[in-house]
Amino acid sequence: MTLLAEGVLRTYWDQTVPVNLAHIAKAMQITVALSELGSACARVELPPQRKPRIVIDRSQPLERQRYGVAHALGHLALHHLRPGGAHTIEVSDSYHCDVQLRIDSEANDFALRLLMPEQALRESLHDLQLGQLERLALLFQVAPILIKQRMADLDLDWPRTLAQQLRPEVTWD
Repeated sequence: MTLLAEGVLRTYWDQTVPVNLAHIAKAMQITVALSELGSACARVELPPQRKPRIVIDRSQPLERQRYGVAHALGHLALHHLRPGGAHTIEVSDSYHCDVQLRIDSEANDFALRLLMPEQALRESLHDLQLGQLERLALLFQVAPILIKQRMADLDLDWPRTLAQQLRPEVTWD
């Protein structure tokens, strides 16, 4: 998955943050549409003899829509669907997907790598100051919990000031 997400970024990403998912989808010849999906975040479809299609729920916040598109791109890039197949993406408020399903776990990993490229995240952390987690989430246009998850995946430490904002009396010396 690492190589696939990095390959998509290397091929289609313009090196700007937030990652332009619409540009990537268009370059991959994937249609993205808005619709009402009820409780679902997104739906990915692979119609026979037509372009793949990602449908995102119009009532979802931007961060959730972006996650849904990145997750759906993961399903397509990882060849999880057969022609004529579709997959509905359900995401909880805490951005947990059904990790019992291998394909959802893999697509989640792909989405995090796509939304927050490692080098861009590392560079952004250098400028991070006390209380700036929300600003970092705004920069990448993702939910703060996804920043935390991606940092944990990369085994990145929080800057000391962020760790101390949770409990200022704690020292790490």
